[in-house]
Amino acid sequence: MIALGSLLGALGTLSILILIYILAKLSERFGAVIKMRPRYRYYYVALVFLLIGWIAQLLIMAVNLMPANIQNALNSVWFLLLAYYLPVTIGVTIGLIITWRYWSWLVAERNG
Repeated sequence: MIALGSLLGALGTLSILILIYILAKLSERFGAVIKMRPRYRYYYVALVFLLIGWIAQLLIMAVNLMPANIQNALNSVWFLLLAYYLPVTIGVTIGLIITWRYWSWLVAERNG
């Protein structure tokens, strides 16, 4: 049986995936209007990293349904670090940087 915390964690990662996709579409349109360089494409790079992390998270959730040798590999600290934490960190960082590039004018307008 899958624990509720694992399920909610996977839904949280999925919500970040959806958020980055929405920001990519909004930034694409906004960039076209103000004739900005197409940096929104980096959102899609971030989505790839986040998708890798989400798939790894789903695999870790289903580890009890797999054979013993695969369970040992998926329960290792290195798999968790390289397949989940690192891709999610890279994806969120890319998303944050590109979001700041496109949408920082909102903060500047309020303070200025």
